[in-house]
Amino acid sequence: MFDLKFDHFGLAVKYPSKAENFLSALGYIIDEEVYDPLQKVNLKYATHQEMPAVELVYKSNEAGPLENILNSRSELIYHTCYRTKNLEKTLNILKENKLRFICVSPPKPAILFNGLKVSFYMIQGFGLIEIIEDN
Repeated sequence: MFDLKFDHFGLAVKYPSKAENFLSALGYIIDEEVYDPLQKVNLKYATHQEMPAVELVYKSNEAGPLENILNSRSELIYHTCYRTKNLEKTLNILKENKLRFICVSPPKPAILFNGLKVSFYMIQGFGLIEIIEDN
């Protein structure tokens, strides 16, 4: 209905090596670290043949969006990510279905996803979602 396809969970971590150890023991394959200067975070993408993908998100040397999230905890799944072929259409469908949301971060190219644009939205009653425009 919303023209969204699940892509991954976003896991904010203070200690990425601990998360990597757990994911590796589960059989995940973890990509090399990528620094995203537009998001100001370090990232690693973990995939598994049978389980959902996990994006490890952790602080870089610059102040970024994780400051508040990781102040009171050392790890938290803080967003779910979906792909869409048409962001404008998807957002209009959300509005038509009377879902209240605000744009937290407008579309910008993401290094982790080969320059595809990503944006973040806070959906009232659900939480933070990331949308990758996969056109």
